Amino acid sequence: MKKLLPLVFLLVLASCNDDKNQPAPHPDPAILAKQQAPFGATPVDVKLKKLLYNGKLFAEYMYEGDLLREQKKYLLFDVPGHYQTGSFKRAGGILKSYDVEAAQWIAESQYVSDVFKPSYSIRFDAPVSDTLRTVTEENLIFLENFYRTYILDKQGYIKRQEFTERTNTTEDFTITYTRNAQHNVIASSVVYAAQPALASRVVYEYDSHPNPFFKLGIDRNGQLAMHSLSPNNIVKETVMDANGPVYTIEYKYEYAANGYPSKVKVESKAQGFAAYTMDFSY
Repeated sequence: MKKLLPLVFLLVLASCNDDKNQPAPHPDPAILAKQQAPFGATPVDVKLKKLLYNGKLFAEYMYEGDLLREQKKYLLFDVPGHYQTGSFKRAGGILKSYDVEAAQWIAESQYVSDVFKPSYSIRFDAPVSDTLRTVTEENLIFLENFYRTYILDKQGYIKRQEFTERTNTTEDFTITYTRNAQHNVIASSVVYAAQPALASRVVYEYDSHPNPFFKLGIDRNGQLAMHSLSPNNIVKETVMDANGPVYTIEYKYEYAANGYPSKVKVESKAQGFAAYTMDFSY
């Protein structure tokens, strides 16, 4: 019996070592949860409730716990007209889709229908790795399908996206994001498949205040775009071409007691640009 004890001990030790050496589930749910919105499940710190554009209601936000559930968008009529609703669908904390319903409207008469129909849908595919996410976008009005692949860094921030149109690949493009130590996108470069030599580039500067759109996962227009990609707020955009700067856009903020923007004035000397203000309500 005594001779068996060392053997039993070795078997137990081997079993423990095997447990330690087992790889984490791939992809690791803990890493996926920390990916930047909308992919991860990081709760918002402060809930943005309303957004005003030049003093008129532009968008409203509803939440499920501490995650964004819905964005309602309004037309800037004399009486704001609710014309679009975008809703996140989750199952077991996993993001499944972002579905948009819209109503018909007529600008001249400021008419908005009360009938909403599906107009756009984004399906979030099951993740295949910790650093790659894919989505399928479907325009239900024009019956078009698009595919986006997002490549994230090890900390969960998007560093590149690749866009493909199913029926017209000449419109395909790739956007590369360069981030600083604060994880803000300080430059974005777009390369089009049809004209790879004609890349466009934008350089960004930031404040040190939290960005209300970052943990929502969508910008004011309901898209995963520049103003929702960085933890802080853009104060200046410089649009570049091969010869250097073309024009700039400046954002001048006022801040609430919670540190988030309460108001921003957006200005540019670019031809045709109309300055505007936005107010944030929490």
